[in-house]
Amino acid sequence: KLYSIADWLNGLAFSGKQFSSTGKPVIKIAEIKYGVTGQTKFTNSNFDNKYLLKKGDLLFSWSGQPETSIDVFFWDGPEGWLNQHIFKVTPFEKITTKCFYYILKYLKPNFIEIARNKQTIGLGHITKDNLKEIEVAIPPLTEQKAIAHILGSLDDKIELNRSMNETLEGM
Repeated sequence: KLYSIADWLNGLAFSGKQFSSTGKPVIKIAEIKYGVTGQTKFTNSNFDNKYLLKKGDLLFSWSGQPETSIDVFFWDGPEGWLNQHIFKVTPFEKITTKCFYYILKYLKPNFIEIARNKQTIGLGHITKDNLKEIEVAIPPLTEQKAIAHILGSLDDKIELNRSMNETLEGM
């Protein structure tokens, strides 16, 4: 089962009184997608370090508008505090983080459909119970690394082409 091969840590629910103009950023879905911006909230409060995000952490946004919010990411910003509606996912030893990322990416259409079926007031969500129902096959570590390498190379090429197109459109 998908849920049994990783630790799924949900973020913290922050209150307005915890926000300040300085400190560490509170990482919400907007920060995952667009980086730290003028809309980002900060806090000087300290929390359990398990909620501290570092570059390279695997994140799964499980709540929001299904087509635009439900997704998996590698955190690429500064250290910050994990907000609710996002799981920090730590795969267990039998699976590499990069392979697990691609499994979650592959399952994204399934997650979107689950979230659509639970949608209320425009928001859908994926629960831990949903993750406990999904079965996945785990290849041996050597195959995981090969698969992740090939898919990573394709992602790099796609990003390079996107960047080149953006440059050409600007010209």
